[in-house]
Amino acid sequence: EAGEAQGGLSREGVLRGRAAAIRGAMVHAWSNYREHAWGRDNLSPISGRGGDGGFDHAVTMVDSLDTLWLMGLRREFNDATHWISSHLEGRFEHLGGGTSVFETTIRTLGGLLAAYDLSKEKVYLRLAKLLGERISKRTSASGVTPYTFGGGFGGMGCASLAESGTMQVEMNFLSRVTGDPSFARKANAFYDTVRAKPSLDGLWPNCWQAGRGRVTFGADGDSFYEYLIKGWLQTKDPKLWEMYNNAVDGLEKHLVATSADGLVFLNNLNMRGPSGGGTPDVAMEHLACFVPGWLALGIPHQLDEARRARHLKLAQSLAFTCWQMYERQPTGIGPERVKGMKIDLSATDTKEYILRPEAVEGWWYMYELTGEDMYRDWGWKTFLAFERHLKVPHGYASLRNVRASRPERMDRMESFFLAETLKYLYLLQDPARPVRPLEKHVLNTEAHPFSIE
Repeated sequence: EAGEAQGGLSREGVLRGRAAAIRGAMVHAWSNYREHAWGRDNLSPISGRGGDGGFDHAVTMVDSLDTLWLMGLRREFNDATHWISSHLEGRFEHLGGGTSVFETTIRTLGGLLAAYDLSKEKVYLRLAKLLGERISKRTSASGVTPYTFGGGFGGMGCASLAESGTMQVEMNFLSRVTGDPSFARKANAFYDTVRAKPSLDGLWPNCWQAGRGRVTFGADGDSFYEYLIKGWLQTKDPKLWEMYNNAVDGLEKHLVATSADGLVFLNNLNMRGPSGGGTPDVAMEHLACFVPGWLALGIPHQLDEARRARHLKLAQSLAFTCWQMYERQPTGIGPERVKGMKIDLSATDTKEYILRPEAVEGWWYMYELTGEDMYRDWGWKTFLAFERHLKVPHGYASLRNVRASRPERMDRMESFFLAETLKYLYLLQDPARPVRPLEKHVLNTEAHPFSIE
């Protein structure tokens, strides 16, 4: 649509205007973080208070670096670089026993590596190597990581699929930029470990050592599957390509379902054991909206025409369902999950929105794959709903119930809103397309882009 658009502006002019508005949202959130929470993990957007959310190393600052850079906010980026150069190393020395290894890997290590890749500032490489060493030290020879730097398990009481399966993209890149192959070697050992455990058509339960239990593309499973294709794009290891395609087959066979009104959903499964199949848990998490992008990454490389067409159709259907999760709510904002395939949330008790990025992430990849403007328009409508319902004096708040006509806001703004949600919204509109996920970059699960050789 290169011709005339709104008010005589070219399509490119419209997109530039949208990107500028989203950059304005980042400036609003960042300038309040700078003023009220500088050096702290989080800013509470309603009360305007800074606090530490289990990291104690300014995680919002580190997580935001590449978003600032990509939006051309260089003064803000340099401001953060100055603080980080003086303070972050000392914070790493005191990484607490209660700090999540998984979250520190994706937010902090990922953020440092992408900041280095974009800016070439040596301090970011030095800090990434220090942190990478800490994480690698907590990883067993078989590639298994503990829940926290102090050890132990998370809420499920087991070593989870996502915990050990969500550091390979970061460690592959760290090995490349440091020239030290040990980071990647240790992380990638997990694939042989998990392949030795029972699976169901390419799917493993979250408690992968148990051989049974919850199978999901939502919490505790999602990014393990995500990194199969992303790790393959970095390394071209044929084992990862095979695991990826097997997982898509398993997803199609066991998790995909169609509702009475024709929407395609991605449910979960309780696996009885390697032989016995499982029982469905009919609920789709917002987190699972990453799957259209996961499929989009593999589609250009599929040699089997029928498989490629099937994957594309599934990706388009799920991206549309994720849009319906937003469009069909009175607020225009999607919930944490949809139960019973009822998009009116009549079967759902968790109707909150905590600023998650996965829906717009999926639309961005679909735009990159297909060039269809519809995906850009979905992202823009979503951003306008955020401006209407989430914008508060010191940032953007979460919502308790996306169906309420007068929504109740929660005083919570996770770092991933700046790292991921605003970044994906911006990249979806920016006509310059500075990040190319299908040819030049691979993004970690926190939306931190790493260039591909």
